[in-house]
Amino acid sequence: MITFLIMLIVIAVVDIKTMEIPNRFVVIIGIIGVMAMVFLDHLTLGNRLLGFICISLPLLVIALIKPGAIGGGDIKLMAVSGLYLGLELTILSFFIGATCGAIYGIGLLIKGKGRKEEFPLGPFLCSGMIIAIVTNLTVYTGR
Repeated sequence: MITFLIMLIVIAVVDIKTMEIPNRFVVIIGIIGVMAMVFLDHLTLGNRLLGFICISLPLLVIALIKPGAIGGGDIKLMAVSGLYLGLELTILSFFIGATCGAIYGIGLLIKGKGRKEEFPLGPFLCSGMIIAIVTNLTVYTGR
């Protein structure tokens, strides 16, 4: 879990600086997710696979319908993170992250920025995952 959390922080910082989530970071999160499937038994394989697609698939559809609306790195991040988090925490993570991102976007509009103003979604998604994990530690510790 520590490695997962550290990677989320790294991804958030890099995305803020570059507006991109490098594939190598997504691969590391994916490896952590696959390792969790093998070594952690608190979630079923089906739950992890649902976590993989429950957010990433709708984001992919949005990206296909409206190119540029969602970055590919965000889609991949949510997919591989879903392997680690499972269905419920993936949905909670996205809800928290998307809400925070929406609040930030509204703030940009209030400051007079245009609707076309781009900002990285990754830091908000990563924050949502961190908050979801920290608030649900009983899932991971069994206590």
